[in-house]
Amino acid sequence: MTELFETYEIYLAACNDRAWTTVAGFVHAAVLVNGVQRTRDQYVDDIRKTIAVFPDYTWEIRHVVERAPWLAVHLHDTGTRHRPFLGAPGDLSPVETDEFAMYRITDGRIAELWGTADNARLLTSVTAT
Repeated sequence: MTELFETYEIYLAACNDRAWTTVAGFVHAAVLVNGVQRTRDQYVDDIRKTIAVFPDYTWEIRHVVERAPWLAVHLHDTGTRHRPFLGAPGDLSPVETDEFAMYRITDGRIAELWGTADNARLLTSVTAT
């Protein structure tokens, strides 16, 4: 396990634990997100907006590819939709999706993020198989 990956694991655990001060500590004061300059506070607020809709939202690492200072991750996300989201009702539906992101991590902090999730899957309930 590399230091870059270990840093990311700790960051992701803080996201799953809702430890916002810790999450903020893993983000540079200025961070580029999908080509848009954001502040650390805006970055954390964006994550908190997801949690406002899906209070039990969790991110689970499925795959990682590293080429320092870049880390590419495939995450499997799950949660329960408590509030309306993109037109879907806040009906307590269990949901899941996959997320793909590339992080540039420098000095132990996220400096840049390019990512996307299949948000359309968050509109439908997960059915038992």
